[in-house]
Amino acid sequence: MNVKATIIEMVWDNYQGASGLPIQRSVLIDLQDHIRLDDILNEVIHAITSQGIKGSYNPTEKTFPYQNIISIEIMTEFGSTYSTK
Repeated sequence: MNVKATIIEMVWDNYQGASGLPIQRSVLIDLQDHIRLDDILNEVIHAITSQGIKGSYNPTEKTFPYQNIISIEIMTEFGSTYSTK
């Protein structure tokens, strides 16, 4: 199952003291097909964190913060191999 997560990421810059800036971006994540709907948020958080995407400037942050997720959409898959028989 493919999902599209729209998130707010904090990106460091090296301009005038490394002030950084928040950007809104979308991330495509491939989840296993057997994931339950109530586990999708946790799986998306885990995938974003494992990619090294930061949600704040706090260096002790272990996981991406929930409040920085704007939306999660389940994407339609075309060309599936399902049979109509």
